[in-house]
Amino acid sequence: MTPRGPVVVATDLTDASRPALERGRAHAQAIGAPLLVCHVVVDVFRHHPLVPNPAENELTIESTVLSHAGAVVTSQVTSVLGTTAADVKVVVESGVPEEEIVRIAEENDASLIVVGAQPREGARLVLGHVAERVVRYAHGSVLVARDGAKPMRRILVATDFSEGSLPALGVAGDVARGTGAEVTLVHVVKPTSTLLSSALMPLGDTWTPPSKAAMDQLDALGRATLASLASQYGFANAEQLAGDPGDVIVDRAAELEADMIVMGSRGRRGLARLVLGSVAEKVIRQSRTSVLVARSTAGA
Repeated sequence: MTPRGPVVVATDLTDASRPALERGRAHAQAIGAPLLVCHVVVDVFRHHPLVPNPAENELTIESTVLSHAGAVVTSQVTSVLGTTAADVKVVVESGVPEEEIVRIAEENDASLIVVGAQPREGARLVLGHVAERVVRYAHGSVLVARDGAKPMRRILVATDFSEGSLPALGVAGDVARGTGAEVTLVHVVKPTSTLLSSALMPLGDTWTPPSKAAMDQLDALGRATLASLASQYGFANAEQLAGDPGDVIVDRAAELEADMIVMGSRGRRGLARLVLGSVAEKVIRQSRTSVLVARSTAGA
């Protein structure tokens, strides 16, 4: 078996990190990868631009704080995972959390980044958090972990048949083989009226609905493609559903009592990497189960 890069778990030393640690270890065991736990001390040592060189006492304080943080991280890992420090690599840095998490992952050629985050409601839905920014900035796959202590029994993997969704199928297959979880492959079709009317409205064109025969043909093609993919990857179930993709994915995962949602997203560079797809963003913000955004960096 080809050696895999480590699963990098980010902890902020709060209880929200427990699911990340538990899911991270489970994923590492499922794919046969080592575990690396990192913590970022937030902006403690930011210096004034007019005084770029830190004083000797500041360097001493920084070293002391980072050393103490490393001991606390090791203690948390031991407490949550019941493992010895020798089994897990611990890395502590200072800076902007999302930037340092992504940098550590890239420097270690990580196979996955795992971060913890709570579902958000009301006004909090419009506010970004570290987990979302890590998903945006990372070139590789990111797991936003919730309910880490639960065994992996059911996985929902979403596809839109695009190239960007293909990595999700491979990741879901790997996890299922390592855990014995049952996988349901889901394709969500937006109502044709919504798609065409929104596209034609700016042009002033009148929308004419397609014939029932054409719709039936498209539906049959989608179901046949789903069945083929499910067979190829060894998934137990395949479902084609209609509605808003983000809402349907979240709702169907809840109905299935899925322990993880897996979605695909193409890795990007430059300004494009700052844009998280609206479907993925909605699912991450609203889902009460873990969400893994699987990326391929080919052509990034």
